[in-house]
Amino acid sequence: MSNTAPNTAPNTGRAELNLPDEAFAAVVAAHVPGARFQRASRLTGGVSAEVYRLDCVAEGGATRSLVLRIHGPHHNGHPAALEFGILQAVTGLGICAPRALALDESLGLIPYRFLLLDHLEGETAAPADPADSRIVRIAEALAQIHSARVTGLPALPSRDDPLPEVFDYLPKGPAFEALRQGLSRLGDTGHKGAPALLHGDFWPGNLLWRGQELVGILDWEDAAVGDPLSDVACTALELRYVVGPEGAEHFLRAYDNLRPIPRQRLALWQIYVAAAGQHSMAAWGLAPAREAHMRATALAVIEDAAALVR
Repeated sequence: MSNTAPNTAPNTGRAELNLPDEAFAAVVAAHVPGARFQRASRLTGGVSAEVYRLDCVAEGGATRSLVLRIHGPHHNGHPAALEFGILQAVTGLGICAPRALALDESLGLIPYRFLLLDHLEGETAAPADPADSRIVRIAEALAQIHSARVTGLPALPSRDDPLPEVFDYLPKGPAFEALRQGLSRLGDTGHKGAPALLHGDFWPGNLLWRGQELVGILDWEDAAVGDPLSDVACTALELRYVVGPEGAEHFLRAYDNLRPIPRQRLALWQIYVAAAGQHSMAAWGLAPAREAHMRATALAVIEDAAALVR
């Protein structure tokens, strides 16, 4: 299996399909016996799937909400069947992901493959400051994923080596030449430990909260197995964007208390994810000030991490 890059691109919230209510009603009728479709609303989230909340009335008059994830024309994550299998596996492991209810690859109800999931009530919310207690809960949830057994999982791609792809993403110019040379002199940088289950896109936008309780880990379309530090580096970078280096360090200390972090190896993944992020973010449709902040943050992460690997 090939090394695959962790995803760091935000969702742009594009509505592409413009499906009529009749299509949503047909999905409910086919996969939720006895339920009656009421309304659909677009949800943001995910990298490329089209995501909708479907409100229904079940037998007996009780209301129920479902999530419809359509692998539409711009989808570039795992195939629908693999994503369905991942969700079945991780909920079976006690991880608070949405329960997968149905997989439809017929292309009959909707001209795309789709999944139907339980809807989890909550809201996505980034930590408010570097001392926010939710940062510790984020670390605990990620450590739980990385500690899960991998036997019995669907066949997933591996993500175990930050090199050699990092050279495709590092900024050009003399300021980064010493780092390029230092990285090129490294030997085998593949993960040597037991492979861990990886979420692949573990950031605040994929975490659902009810107050201070984490109730849902969403969007498993980039899940893999391999080096858990790839996830750790991604999460630390995303937290640094919103709560600065102190918040990122708070997360790293909390995770280290559960699963010790070799900081020198983490630095390799930090260089990788930060370099990949700054390389790609011009295409993310960010506001200019937001892009400038995130780009400066990513470059600072590269500089900090480089001091540990030269």
